Order: sequence, then C-alpha cells, then structure tokens
Amino acid sequence: MDRVINKNRFLYGPGPLARKGPGLAARPPLQGLVICACQALVISLAGGFAYNVFLGNPAIKKIEDYYKENPTK
Repeated sequence: MDRVINKNRFLYGPGPLARKGPGLAARPPLQGLVICACQALVISLAGGFAYNVFLGNPAIKKIEDYYKENPTK
C-alpha cells in the first residue's frame, strides 16, 4: 500500500492548523464574527431602505388608500 506524501507544502502546510485563509478567515474568530455580523446588518438596513424608497410599503399604502376612500368625520 502506497502512502500519499505531501509534496506541496504551500497547499497543505505542515499541519491542519497551519493553513490560514484570506480576508476574514485570517482574523481571530470573534473579530471575524463581529465584522461579518456588522456587514450583514448594514446590508440588510440598506436593502430595507431601498425597498421602502423604490417599492414603497404595501401595508402603509393600503391604510392610506382606506382613509382616502373613508375619511374620518
């Protein structure tokens, strides 16, 4: 039975913990998690704002249409 020999140390490294990924994977775990959570929050807020500006809020439109048809006394 032939044994697989690691001939590419840049790809596999000397051990499983020696490989570091690029970007967020190279940071400590808690710092990477906080950055990822903050980015998700910013993207979701920007998406919600864009939705309300470009498409409007359908629930608010229904309420406004109701009061236009049935004004209060």
